[in-house]
Amino acid sequence: MRIPRISVLIATADRPELLAGCLRSLSATRFGEAEVLILDQSRNAPASPGEHGDGPAFRYFHCARRGKSAALNLGVKEARAPWLAFTDDDCRVAADWLQVIDRTVRESGTGCVLTGRVLAETPEAEAVTAPSVRENGQETTYRSPTFRDVLFGNNMVIPAELLRQAGGFDEGLGPGTAAPAAEDNDLGYRLLRAAVPIRYLPTMVVTHRSWRSGPDQVRLYRDYGVGQGTFYGKHLHRGDLHMAARMARNVWDTGRNLGGAIVLGRRQDMLSTWAFARGLVRGFVHAAWSGNERRAGVATLMEER
Repeated sequence: MRIPRISVLIATADRPELLAGCLRSLSATRFGEAEVLILDQSRNAPASPGEHGDGPAFRYFHCARRGKSAALNLGVKEARAPWLAFTDDDCRVAADWLQVIDRTVRESGTGCVLTGRVLAETPEAEAVTAPSVRENGQETTYRSPTFRDVLFGNNMVIPAELLRQAGGFDEGLGPGTAAPAAEDNDLGYRLLRAAVPIRYLPTMVVTHRSWRSGPDQVRLYRDYGVGQGTFYGKHLHRGDLHMAARMARNVWDTGRNLGGAIVLGRRQDMLSTWAFARGLVRGFVHAAWSGNERRAGVATLMEER
């Protein structure tokens, strides 16, 4: 069996219609030197990969354990390609997504991580605009931690061996856990601390479907806050004072955003920002005290270098 050049990892749970749209977009790339690993944690009927035509081959895995990070770590173990690409089941990749990745990794070598542009699709029916978007049109390379998160989990590419050396994803973070977000932020921070550059490519594009209702989005922002606060608190618990400064900056920015939403009368933004703020404090206090000690791996790149 021919070894693929790129393995695409998609964690999913009980969202077959969204997953189907993502898989159709991957099939439309017509890039045959890739495989797609569907890491399904659905409680009900398992997802059906369907036909892939001339595009990537689909491989299906049922994951008994809940948690996005646990599913992705299984995918990292099972992937056959030297490069691992990640997107979410509620995203659609551009027609040239895999080609852009393949062309770039041939030029970049194995010591660099890639992330790309994330655009929000037009809201579906009564839905609100999707979060977690990045529309910057300028290519940038990050070489050390900053006061922002630069690695987007719904559009990123990592050398397989590099991710395995880094210990994979923290299984105490991400959807399906008590800290249901920020697994990508944590990974990006660990990589930058280990002096692994992260390159942002505006030509590497996915779209994030705008399918959630207003109340669902508020709950999502609460989860984002809990995960982000846990991410900060986990590293502060281990003596990383940079995370105290990041938490303070995030609280300031959130307060400013909340004030702006109130002044402008943007009720949805106000509710979402307030939910994020409450979750942020909750996650931070708990993890700063306990450390959120539920890591998947022991060895990290930072410890080895």
